[in-house]
Amino acid sequence: MSAYFEYKGIKSTDMHLRILNEISFPSPEADIEFVEIKGKDGELAIDNDRLKGVNFSIPCSLHLPEDKTVEEMATEISNWLKNDIGWYPLRFSGSPNYEYIAMCYEQFNIEETLKTYGKTVITFRLKPYKRFVGEKPIVLSNGQTIVNKGTRIAKPLIYIEGHGDITLKNNGKDWLVLTGVDGHITVDSESMNVFRDNAVQFTKMKAHLRPLFPVLDVGNNKIEWTGNVTKVELTPRFEVVF
Repeated sequence: MSAYFEYKGIKSTDMHLRILNEISFPSPEADIEFVEIKGKDGELAIDNDRLKGVNFSIPCSLHLPEDKTVEEMATEISNWLKNDIGWYPLRFSGSPNYEYIAMCYEQFNIEETLKTYGKTVITFRLKPYKRFVGEKPIVLSNGQTIVNKGTRIAKPLIYIEGHGDITLKNNGKDWLVLTGVDGHITVDSESMNVFRDNAVQFTKMKAHLRPLFPVLDVGNNKIEWTGNVTKVELTPRFEVVF
């Protein structure tokens, strides 16, 4: 079977694209500023404590079925990649256990290159980490330990059912403090959002904690809570640097 990538839930082979050569992933770069200071040899390095995103290009050739024209497939491929631009999972057949978070946003004309040459280069912007595929939400019991098996802090999705003031602790320290919860609330540490159904609920979250949104440290994370809580469901989103 030919190697393929999957984006927005659609495989490249479904679009009759074949990856032309073996691909290798670039290494993400640390975001470091170098500042020159008079009277000091060399530069001062300021670490912004983050990794930069990377561009990743995939050369592909088009192999048409008998019932399709180049123009039809080029339009379908362009619509697949460029409609609803945003961050989506990007998966590869050669690495089935991981997924990347990617965006295809370049403005060059995929349709024209496919029509003219029968091949094109699809470039994605990748976030500087990959995730384990197939993670499912975990319904926690009070005092349960979650083991972060990745190599970076994880930014979980947390769904809580309960009422009133609720405090979650991680390894004995305040981790998430909520006030006036009314039935249920969701805290998304990746998008930095707090909501109930479609309503924003930022005022329910106490802003004195650092980091502001809860993260799972590498290793053991013992999660416990106080308050009127009937359910805590957590999707960990473990990450590793690629």
